[in-house]
Amino acid sequence: MALGLFFCFISGAEASDSLAQDSGDMNLSELKAFDLLCRCETGCIINTVSLSSTGDYLAAGGFDHNVYLFDSRGTQLWNYTTGDIVYTVSISSDGSRIAAGSNDKKVYLFTREGDLLWSRKTGGYINSVALSSDGLYLAVGSEDGKVYLLNREGRLLWSFDSGDAVRSVAISRNGSYVATGSANNYVYLLDSEGKTVWGKKTGSLINSVSMNPNAYYVAAGGSNYNVYLFDRKGEFSWMHNPGYWISSVSLTNNGSHLAAGSFDDKIYLFNLSGAKLWDYQVKDDVYAVEIASDYSFIAAGSWDDNVYALNMDGEELWNYSCGGNVNSLDVSRDSSTIAVGSDAGAIYLFERNLTAFALLLGDESFLPKETVKKTDAVTAAETIQPIKEDTAVTGGIENKVEDVSVASSSVAGNAKTGEDSDSEDLPPEESSLKILEKFDSVKFPAALLLGSLAGTVFFLKRRLVKYYEMNENLEDFENLEESDTSKNN
Repeated sequence: MALGLFFCFISGAEASDSLAQDSGDMNLSELKAFDLLCRCETGCIINTVSLSSTGDYLAAGGFDHNVYLFDSRGTQLWNYTTGDIVYTVSISSDGSRIAAGSNDKKVYLFTREGDLLWSRKTGGYINSVALSSDGLYLAVGSEDGKVYLLNREGRLLWSFDSGDAVRSVAISRNGSYVATGSANNYVYLLDSEGKTVWGKKTGSLINSVSMNPNAYYVAAGGSNYNVYLFDRKGEFSWMHNPGYWISSVSLTNNGSHLAAGSFDDKIYLFNLSGAKLWDYQVKDDVYAVEIASDYSFIAAGSWDDNVYALNMDGEELWNYSCGGNVNSLDVSRDSSTIAVGSDAGAIYLFERNLTAFALLLGDESFLPKETVKKTDAVTAAETIQPIKEDTAVTGGIENKVEDVSVASSSVAGNAKTGEDSDSEDLPPEESSLKILEKFDSVKFPAALLLGSLAGTVFFLKRRLVKYYEMNENLEDFENLEESDTSKNN
């Protein structure tokens, strides 16, 4: 019976451990890194999607003028019809607040239950909205050239005039900073009172901005084919020229890596120093990219109708055809879920397959180096060498980056006071390596059981076989057993 239990236990341990060891004998291309949870039918082109932190709620907006809210099962909880096309939505971390911007020049805020809390009209189409994590503050980018910050009651805290259409806004997790990219070629970082922390003139209009949670790094992508990275002080860290119009940028939480999607049909990944680590070719323009918070994958959506997941080495883990151009995507903060908006008149919701990820990411080399992961934003910034005279040269392309001397800003009402984010720690980032640790955890008890049963077998053998035929010393065997146990540990 003991031997039966032994072999059953060892078989189970070997089966789990072989997930990593035997993956070479399997066709990894057949593994589904993500499973389709649901297809949410809307009957119209979906322009924008946004997920709550655990993927329990999904907000979306489309050409039918509607704002939608779905749960993770694909059930439509409600929809609200605005006065025109909805190009941008944002949901709070817990899904309790949903913001939307429409071409009717209005910004809206809803509860999870679908109640309209308020709407505010601006002077132009709404191109971008971004809610703080707790839903207390809402940044709005408008075609009228202004950035607005409103509180959850809809009161205008401040507005900032950039001088031209605001294409993209991003807000820090606690709402203390707002980054914006404008058609006047500028990237700005604004504080909680609407004052300019810095402004940098680039060589083109800015299509997309991204910041890490405490706003220590700001990334931007423009129409002159460049990707830019700035730190909190506004130092122009680097510029890289992937080769075509940049549609989307995404930063890791600690700013160690930057992904970009381009109209040259490629997905790019850069490191903190600006080196291009790789590019991945798809079949059409890339409209959206996002790096998962735990670094386990990079999601990208293309007008070749597909959504892709790549590992941090640029290898494809998975793709799925959405039946139409992929205009937008979002990854939940816990990295468990991907939402995709498609021209096919539907929203797709995918859930990460942990077993497949354990096989596909069974090596630490798929993760950022530990020193990078554990470095906080302040220390990491010290490794950046500022570019002399604010001039960057990449691949023979020189681009002057100019400072903003005086910024136009107006304040209405009382602005919230932001805390000093220099001293705040980045939230702990769960590594996909923890998945593998679950398999490794069976090795130690297996080794103990092996030693115990081996000792029992040896004792019975000594009783059945004549003593003079035994050449092994019991003390030596016990030492060997201890050595094997230590080795397994």
